[in-house]
Amino acid sequence: MTQSSGDETFGSFKDMFRSKGGDVPEEKETDDKGWTLEYGDEEASPKSIERLENQEPTSRSRIDDRPPAFGPMDHGPPPYADENSEEMELVSSFKVRTQFPADVLAEMKALPRDPDPADYEGRLDLRDQTIFTIDGADARDYDDAIHIRELENGAVEFGVHIADVAHYVTPGTALDDEALARATSVYLPDQVVPMLPEEISNHLCSLVADRDRLAFSVIMRFDAKGERQDYSVHKTVIRSKKRNTYRAVQELLDGEDTPDARDIEFLREPLELFAKWTRKQQERRDARGSLRMQSKERKILFDEKHEVKEIVDAPRYFSQTLIEETALAANQAVGDFFRERGLPTIYRVHPEKDPEEVEAVARQLEEHGLRVPDKDRLTGRDIARLIRAARRKPNADALIQRIMGLIERAVYEVHDHEDVATHFGLAREAYLHFTSPIRRYPDLVVHRWLHMITSGAEGAESKIKTEEFLEDLNEVAQHASLRADIAEMAERAVGDLKICQYMDPHRGETLEAQVIRVMPPGMEVLLVDYNVTAFLPTRSIGQRGSVKGATLTVQVGRGHRSFSEGYPISVVLKDVDFLRLQLFLELA
Repeated sequence: MTQSSGDETFGSFKDMFRSKGGDVPEEKETDDKGWTLEYGDEEASPKSIERLENQEPTSRSRIDDRPPAFGPMDHGPPPYADENSEEMELVSSFKVRTQFPADVLAEMKALPRDPDPADYEGRLDLRDQTIFTIDGADARDYDDAIHIRELENGAVEFGVHIADVAHYVTPGTALDDEALARATSVYLPDQVVPMLPEEISNHLCSLVADRDRLAFSVIMRFDAKGERQDYSVHKTVIRSKKRNTYRAVQELLDGEDTPDARDIEFLREPLELFAKWTRKQQERRDARGSLRMQSKERKILFDEKHEVKEIVDAPRYFSQTLIEETALAANQAVGDFFRERGLPTIYRVHPEKDPEEVEAVARQLEEHGLRVPDKDRLTGRDIARLIRAARRKPNADALIQRIMGLIERAVYEVHDHEDVATHFGLAREAYLHFTSPIRRYPDLVVHRWLHMITSGAEGAESKIKTEEFLEDLNEVAQHASLRADIAEMAERAVGDLKICQYMDPHRGETLEAQVIRVMPPGMEVLLVDYNVTAFLPTRSIGQRGSVKGATLTVQVGRGHRSFSEGYPISVVLKDVDFLRLQLFLELA
């Protein structure tokens, strides 16, 4: 959390939104629909235009026609059941849809609690395979499961099995229109606002252990060197043998004798095989120039009264990488499927940074002794090397923030086999999102069309290439990108609110801090005892600040004071601003 630096305040979220070309969400309205759209003709809207009788509704009209959906939530902590709570007021400002309208609830009543055995017909039956899930300890929706078996000569076959959400969320339904309008689940520090109702995300489509579930599976074969030899996609029925946590799997792989590790001993062989395959994939990614970095994530912990009790650095396990690599492999296989057939779809695109912006960041890093390679095109490997070099310096956090200025944000775009989608960070082409249809709408779209093509549905390949379809698919991609950005802003804003609530009792206290990053307006500092970042403005210290390398020099009267990144200081928490979501600090 920062203060006057302007990059994490509530006001700055609106600035970020404007910079992406979108409308700034207005304050809460009684007719809140959770989205905004612009029309070229101010007098016209989809509701005021008479549609042709046989014309399919567009994505814009489907979003526009959704009824209001903001109100108290029926699950999660108490603040989200109160429409007037600080949390809900903040969520409302980002136009997050927190309730499912009546038409969605009506459709949900027709869905079963568990899959109907009649739906197994025509599917590949994998219920006898040793399939299992690995997720975080607090996960509730399990949308991916895996299995693996060893072949001859060091080769392996493994499957990535994804919840078949598209079987239940079908075009033309309110459920699908609502999923489109939301486009993504929103993961707040203490609440999830799901893209789909919990009856689907946490039950019917969740790959829970010891229950038959419908899945869409990608089965791949890799040789001993870790190179994919072939793949196939199937509609399947599976039965997960075990719900595992990252921690338990890591304990088993590390040889620890713990109750959780002993409980999954029967999975040792496939888990060790997955670990071996994962390390090969990491080596191949490194050789290809893919960006691979261990990011730090802070997690907010709550007490029994749902008040913040601690903010900790979330543990990072190798077992998480295992799941990430299997997801990357499945996503790539499905992307290759569309590319090989010359068919367009929604890809995940990570563009290269503009050369002028790269040059500006490079000059800044040069002042800190980090040299950006002088080449026409940076690779993820170049970024990773810079990050490794930065980690050896006392101001590592600040340097990594600056290095990330060399990287653009990823978005959703429609591409085909001629205009091939590229992903800078992963050093991949034709990469898309397939593995999380419970929480991301683009994944659901990919599932839907993958099935249409593989099942030989009449006219599917022709329709997916029509101008009208591609125009609408582009609207879906742009909407999904925008909603993903807004979800991230909402998550950060509510996180800042929780930090304000956590630090409010400490007003007036002297706190130990560490300088994280300096800039002329002031310093980003870490409040060491609370694991919270805040901003100490230059104006609270003296008249004028200047930065040279990792040091901020502030004029104080006729003298000056200097502060360097990575070094300790003492500060006073002067005030907590719940409107701007800022901590106000002064030098002790």
